[in-house]
Amino acid sequence: MKNIISLLALVLICSTSAFSQAFGEIHGKVFDEQGTPLEGVRVTASSGSTINGGAMTDSTGRFKIKPLEPGVYGLVMSMMGKDTLKYANVHVNADRITHIPDVSLEIASGMMKGVEILEFVEPIIIKDGGGSYVAIRQDQLKAMSVSHGGDIKRIAASLTSEIKTSANGEELYFRGSRSGSVIYMIDGVKIRENVPNIPSCGISRMAVYTGGLPAKYGDTTGGVIVIETKNYLEDYYGKMNK
Repeated sequence: MKNIISLLALVLICSTSAFSQAFGEIHGKVFDEQGTPLEGVRVTASSGSTINGGAMTDSTGRFKIKPLEPGVYGLVMSMMGKDTLKYANVHVNADRITHIPDVSLEIASGMMKGVEILEFVEPIIIKDGGGSYVAIRQDQLKAMSVSHGGDIKRIAASLTSEIKTSANGEELYFRGSRSGSVIYMIDGVKIRENVPNIPSCGISRMAVYTGGLPAKYGDTTGGVIVIETKNYLEDYYGKMNK
């Protein structure tokens, strides 16, 4: 009986963790040399040697890979008779879509297919939905002087002018909202008070919602700050995908 209870508790914890995990997506479009959308191109997203997701382009040349855990991925686009294209260092953020620039696959020359490797370039700060969402990665956080103390509230306030701080710096106000209306999500765990300081080197990604909140974060008159802490695998996967 004791073992059964332990097993049920483990399943419940895993289910809760999976439910709270925020995922992202990768979208793109593939053409041929004449600019015609290519159908049937295989696109895979991988971390190191692990394939995390894949999709085939449709009749319009579009593909969508989801769900993907936030992180750094390598993309491979391949098709019979075409050169293979690889995208390195593709960043996926929680609850967002990473758009890959339109690409063209050329006819393979001779018996050997060529491989073209591109480096994905992401804006330093991602904005979407008319300024209602701002995201920043760990490497960018390290360059911000305000992040060195690990004060989450100060970091969030520095990302957008839509957040104001109280005189003592203890409260955040989103677009004139009341005190205590901010939700903090740290690795899927909801926190409203006693938010811990997290060194910038320990944060993988940080996103701030000032409007247009996803339904899963619940009802709030303020905003949501989503933090994903870094794990040791990210550095390894990031280097493998380059």
